[in-house]
Amino acid sequence: MPASRIILGSRSPRRRELLALLVPPEQIDVRPPLVLDELGFDGLASWLEIAQRLQRIAREKNDDVLTQRSDEGGLVLTADTVIVASDADARLQVLGQPPADEFWRDAVRGWFQDLYAGRSHIAATAVCLTDRPTGRRLERIVQSHVWVRDDVEPLLDWYLSTGESRGKAGGYALQGLASVFVTRVEGSITNVVGLPLEVLVEMLPQLGWALR
Repeated sequence: MPASRIILGSRSPRRRELLALLVPPEQIDVRPPLVLDELGFDGLASWLEIAQRLQRIAREKNDDVLTQRSDEGGLVLTADTVIVASDADARLQVLGQPPADEFWRDAVRGWFQDLYAGRSHIAATAVCLTDRPTGRRLERIVQSHVWVRDDVEPLLDWYLSTGESRGKAGGYALQGLASVFVTRVEGSITNVVGLPLEVLVEMLPQLGWALR
């Protein structure tokens, strides 16, 4: 029997808004993971290691939501997004959300100055979708390349004053004010926001969800 609802395991209002473009809002049940501690990316030097860790995080979020109410049906959707940038020595740096303390501005300023300005970085999202009744699971990782203008300094103080960076992977929101810094995006735009719809329209029908 086809699923009649999607359980979104996320605290992100942006993910819910994006999912609602594909799925009627009344068929979306938001149920964030209960475990807040996530694996980190310290010590990972290659893209393969980073991608595997990112997918594991999305998978563990999915498992968390699945165990909350094991008697319910539906599809369980989880995702995790990070920014992967290269520093001056070509070492990969994985950027999640800025620190939750008073030093978040310093962190985001450093990211823009040292990792973003005048170069490209990758926005990567791991998606995990599970059909609760059957246990069938689909997983994907989506990459988008984002280019940032050279002269970020004239607008950086203003941007930080808006507070938009807080709670955003990589410290910026492409769909918001940070669009003034971005010169080009190659790949999925919704992936940069946090949920790649281009992949979901492929994954959902595979688990019996009819798009309409």
